[in-house]
Amino acid sequence: MKRKTAIVLFTIALTLLVSPLSVFAEVPYETYNYNYYSECVKQPHVYIYDETYAFKGFETPLKNPKDMFIKDEMIYIADTDNSRIVKTNINGDLLMEITCAAGKDDPLSKPQGLFVTDENHIYVADSGNGRLVEYDEKGNYLRQIGRPVTDLIEPDVVYVPQKVVVDKDGRIYVTAYGINLGLLEFSIEGDFQSFMGAAQVSVSPFEYIWKNYFSTKEQRARMATIVPTEYSNIFVDKDNFIYATINNLTNADMVNGADAVRRLNPTGKDILRRLGNNPIIGDLYQSEDNKWSSFIDVAATDYGCYFLLDNANGKVFAYDYDGNSLFVFGKNGNREGNVMNAVAIGLSPDASTIYILDYQLNSILTFTLTDYGRHLLDALRLNDMGDSEGSIREWTEVLRLNSNNEFAYTGLGKSFLANGEYKKAMEYFKNGNNKKYYSKALYYHRKELMEKNFGKIMALLAVVILVPITISVVKKIKRWAGEVKCDMSKN
Repeated sequence: MKRKTAIVLFTIALTLLVSPLSVFAEVPYETYNYNYYSECVKQPHVYIYDETYAFKGFETPLKNPKDMFIKDEMIYIADTDNSRIVKTNINGDLLMEITCAAGKDDPLSKPQGLFVTDENHIYVADSGNGRLVEYDEKGNYLRQIGRPVTDLIEPDVVYVPQKVVVDKDGRIYVTAYGINLGLLEFSIEGDFQSFMGAAQVSVSPFEYIWKNYFSTKEQRARMATIVPTEYSNIFVDKDNFIYATINNLTNADMVNGADAVRRLNPTGKDILRRLGNNPIIGDLYQSEDNKWSSFIDVAATDYGCYFLLDNANGKVFAYDYDGNSLFVFGKNGNREGNVMNAVAIGLSPDASTIYILDYQLNSILTFTLTDYGRHLLDALRLNDMGDSEGSIREWTEVLRLNSNNEFAYTGLGKSFLANGEYKKAMEYFKNGNNKKYYSKALYYHRKELMEKNFGKIMALLAVVILVPITISVVKKIKRWAGEVKCDMSKN
């Protein structure tokens, strides 16, 4: 009997050793989230490190690449210090190399950004030459777009385009080094149109009064250096809105919850929803081992979930459409699966794989979605599609795997709210510490109760109002009748 027990225990131990739990234990980073109280709470891994594309088969290895674009299982890389654009498949095979613009005598110079359109046209921010260059799907040169013609940029300012995107209407948006007036917008013909989405700074009333009425000329000159910040990267989503990140914020900005990412509509207005419990700044605290987050890139799914790449700590922060924090993972370090200098992020079409370009490692690290992560993202996707039954099923699985996920309670609450099950939605919103949606569900619950019980309520009101009146009238009639009877008896 003892021998059988020992065999069973040995089998269980062996199973645990080869189970996914042991695999996750080897993951060189933690996955966590922030709860309603801004506390850091660990959760199951959403993405785990898979492999690194080192492109060792290239005749000329990558050298300090600064951007990439993922499309149709193809990877386009701005190989900055080699002054070229390369196209490779997910197996790392070199398929195309672009080194020149109009000809061999017109080489690219340290390109820092690229974008691929639906027609597979390649736009390159040719930083060293101060221009954009467009190529067709085969890498044939089509045109170049030079320095924007505007009086708003001083003649002595060197034009260095860094990142570029093209929306579905053909409008071209560019970030440029040293230009803090917003994104540069070009028409489909390549003509400069305007600046869009300037990231304005806020000045306190005291600073305004001091600058305009009490400061000296020299002090005003120094205060003139308070200017809008630059965007660090841009991404265009399926709805033609531009996600833009800002990474040169001060410590005071981070403490005050400054806008580290924006979602700009075509007029340049920031429409990013910030309904979560915490500001969208990445990590909420700074420590000796953890710097303030510095967002260097952004990518989004078709259902409103977006991923922010933190260059300072090598982390990825995920948020939903409303700005709720979903999860955080990643780390800087020398271990396999850590990054050294992350500069760009990309997603596979179904977000099952995250690609991170490392400037220092000259490689791309890939991270694969776990079962837990798939339930989480499927719940968001189905909710966006209006499939409340499917999203309830997925949120239930998320809670089964992680009962501490406050956002899953909110997700279930939203699904029940969409189904008209307001009382049940209130319960889940309460468990998820979501006061805003709890109040919304409470409003509809009260409204529903009023509509269902309107007849009863009116009847009750009628009874409450009419019975006293009737009693009063009856008393008056009796009193009158008594008075009449008394008068008649006297006569």
